[in-house]
Amino acid sequence: MKNRFNIQDIVKSSAAILVMSVVFIGCEADSSADESASSHHSTGEATAVVSSAMTVDEAIKIVSGDGPPMRGIQALIALAEADEPNVKARLWLGRFGIQSGQLDKARMRFISVLDLEPNHLEATWDLAMLDMEMGNHQEAVTGFTNYTNLNPNEEKVHFFKASCLESMGNQVEALELYRTFLSLTTDSVLSGKVEGIINRLEVDISVVSDPNE
Repeated sequence: MKNRFNIQDIVKSSAAILVMSVVFIGCEADSSADESASSHHSTGEATAVVSSAMTVDEAIKIVSGDGPPMRGIQALIALAEADEPNVKARLWLGRFGIQSGQLDKARMRFISVLDLEPNHLEATWDLAMLDMEMGNHQEAVTGFTNYTNLNPNEEKVHFFKASCLESMGNQVEALELYRTFLSLTTDSVLSGKVEGIINRLEVDISVVSDPNE
């Protein structure tokens, strides 16, 4: 696991937006309540109209600090759960869910995006990264493999997939992927870290395979 945290210091998550947990939790709870509850609020209908009229980008900006975060989240939820779901709204609800610590909900948001668009590049990456963070290493490996098929030129995917395989005890495959990553990256600092990982794995594999050890 140590190796994975090293890479995170260099490669930041794509969902680097700070959101108040209490706000997001409150909004998500509102979205899952029975629709009849809205009749108890005189402004409920007006809020729904405003939310549905807002674009995804406008809602994201509001949550990011251009207005009351709850208003932006409500708009994203309305768009995500419309009769014709907005894929981008679902994606960003997942990202904001990660920021607020609601990892299971975030995971389901990403899955819902892929249900609509199986080859959605960002959702594939975000889900794989989240699975890795949650310790779902096999699912993460599958996700990173899918991402590689969609975007063969992304070098980071080899590192993260190798990290998961190493965590699963598959040192041989992990070693090969670390070598692949090393051959592709141009980051000298990161190269040094990966070389250290490769050297360690080579020693570990050699010790295991040598019957005299």
